[in-house]
Amino acid sequence: MALALVDFVSKELQMNTLVTVCFPDSVRTNGVPLSERKVLWLLHGLSDDGTAWLRNAKIELYARENDLVLVMPSVGRSMYCDQVLGQNYFSFITKELPDYFSCVFGLSGKREQNFIAGLSMGGFGAMRAALTCPERYAAVGSFSGILDLTPLALSRQEQWEREFPFLLKDAEDPENSPLNPKALLPRAQGKELSIYVACGLQDDLLITNERFCARAKELNIPHTYVTENGSHEWNFWDRHLERFISLYMKK
Repeated sequence: MALALVDFVSKELQMNTLVTVCFPDSVRTNGVPLSERKVLWLLHGLSDDGTAWLRNAKIELYARENDLVLVMPSVGRSMYCDQVLGQNYFSFITKELPDYFSCVFGLSGKREQNFIAGLSMGGFGAMRAALTCPERYAAVGSFSGILDLTPLALSRQEQWEREFPFLLKDAEDPENSPLNPKALLPRAQGKELSIYVACGLQDDLLITNERFCARAKELNIPHTYVTENGSHEWNFWDRHLERFISLYMKK
């Protein structure tokens, strides 16, 4: 696979930003342009950056086996939300980045060729993106994601109050918050969006996944929910990333 680091000025972020891109190299293109390939927008967690998936999981192998294009942005500790320090990370992920990469790399904007997934904070960002813009993605995967803000608001942990007050403020009305994946579930009704959720039984975020999937069941929204022994760690995320690709993006 070919690997590129794209450093460009983002209008939404008002600064230079780095995006890691992985795509078939010259011996594997087989005459198929990037515009005809499936694209996986892969989002990192709170303490990582856009290189984390390459360093900690076997994503390059999975991409090579399935002729995928990977796009892995770096967003710091933004929670993929707009107006964090005046920067619009959600708009960057859902609109500016796809539009820019379509223009520069020729990536397809067709729903059936675009997929989004992430771990932890990235699972939160991926699910929000897919439920806010279900017309953009064929499938979304969340691995140990934050899928309901209510338990976090109730816990009132010092870190959340210090770093993410905008999330806790929205969580005061969690059923109507555009930042809460659980509240966005009705937008998936009648849409051709495949939803995959996985969380370890020993993961502190399990309750947010259970509440999200219980609501999806109430709304009769098709989804796949997998729980098994595991904590908040890379072996679990890598295993479910492979399953997600096998289910929805297999060559």
